[in-house]
Amino acid sequence: MNEIKINDCWNSIGVWSRVKTRCPELEKLVHCRNCPVYSNAGHQLLDRQNDAGYQQLWTRNLEKPREEKQSNLHSALAFRLGDEWFALQTSIIREVTYCNNHHSLPHRTNKILRGIVNVRGELLLCVSLGYLFKLQKSEKDYDTTKPIHQRYIVIGDNEEYYTFPVSEVRNTLRYDVDAIQKPPSTLAEATSCYVSGIIVHEDTHIGLINNELLFNTLHRSTG
Repeated sequence: MNEIKINDCWNSIGVWSRVKTRCPELEKLVHCRNCPVYSNAGHQLLDRQNDAGYQQLWTRNLEKPREEKQSNLHSALAFRLGDEWFALQTSIIREVTYCNNHHSLPHRTNKILRGIVNVRGELLLCVSLGYLFKLQKSEKDYDTTKPIHQRYIVIGDNEEYYTFPVSEVRNTLRYDVDAIQKPPSTLAEATSCYVSGIIVHEDTHIGLINNELLFNTLHRSTG
């Protein structure tokens, strides 16, 4: 850009200066923005001629082909059950909260249905995904420098709501549908039937749960 000299008196004797002696015009103009010197300086900057290098730079930038935006990006909430990481699409996540212990239901022997919990004054069915997926309790030592608290995740599909406890919740992640990997053959059968694919995020393999299958199973197990 071509350099031009402007009278930036607003920095030396104007409202942005630190000197005690101010421009006498401020008594009637109140602020430098109302002064013609300030306005003329702005016109000088906007009307100045561009140098050849500046024009060439923007010409090259505008000549670059537009990058296509990824349209297959989706978002999911990642959480840990025992030692395994899973994710559910954020479209069915209603809330992540802390709840007191669930209240068991009398005459119920179904281990998937743990009972009911109070979430903001509303009683919701509490289920165990750990038992549904036949997962074992955690046997690993996790980073204690970061606070890890058990949370309850509330999910909803139409008028059907459930909540379940998790060992840890990770932030919402975005993933490319085309980059989802097939579940490995080493994945337990009870778990693999609910996992539609594997998301690799920050060197962590996260099983993406099939929403429809999960709700169908919970509906049958709690009905």
